[in-house]
Amino acid sequence: MIEVTNVCKSFAGREVLKNISHVFEQGKTNLIIGQSGSGKTVLLKSVIGLHAIDSGSISYDGRAFSHMNSTEKKQIRQEIGMVFQGGALFDSSTILENVMFPLQMFSTMTKAEMLKRAHFCLDRVNLVGADSLYPAEASGGMQKRTAIARAIALNPKYLFCDEPNSGLDPITAIVIDKLIREITIDYNITTVVNTHDMNSVMEIGDTVAFIYKGEKWWNGNRHEIINSDNKELNEFVFAGELMKKVKANQE
Repeated sequence: MIEVTNVCKSFAGREVLKNISHVFEQGKTNLIIGQSGSGKTVLLKSVIGLHAIDSGSISYDGRAFSHMNSTEKKQIRQEIGMVFQGGALFDSSTILENVMFPLQMFSTMTKAEMLKRAHFCLDRVNLVGADSLYPAEASGGMQKRTAIARAIALNPKYLFCDEPNSGLDPITAIVIDKLIREITIDYNITTVVNTHDMNSVMEIGDTVAFIYKGEKWWNGNRHEIINSDNKELNEFVFAGELMKKVKANQE
């Protein structure tokens, strides 16, 4: 569980996060949604420590992350897996080498143990036989699955995904969504997903926090979101659905 309490963050005098409190629950896919510029990416980066918050607190299973020194934060970060928006794979390394990278950097495993773990992770994301491919030779979906395999290589307690479906077609996006949720449940980890994709919300949103102009404007789950009477949330949710219908009619 990750608990965010009264978090504020400003840049050059502009308040981006305004007194946000939220709990990201263990064993669930916890989604952060909101328009571009709403503050959802800043919130995600603040939770993992890429941004230092101005006030408030962030704790990981009762451990006060926001008040730790750099050495203590490093220990927490070794319990974190991260799937970046663009995948962030190393182009000059094979898929297998990409997955092995965090093991080589942070584990004390032997080479044989690292290979066994990397192959297990690739098997878990259905990439058996793709070891020797380079990212440029893999599809977008394969690249995202490689990024997920790398993120779980160190058996993280916490998994963060920043727009994991960015650039993917709808069918592949559903595959990635289901994979993220399966891994969350199978390993009972705390997963936080930053997204603007309403399909993802309806597919895997165990908990959903809607950020509006730097504030937590609504929270609930994927079943409650459609029936919400929150005006700004409805505009965000149904504007996306309307655009899809418009595009469909034009095709």
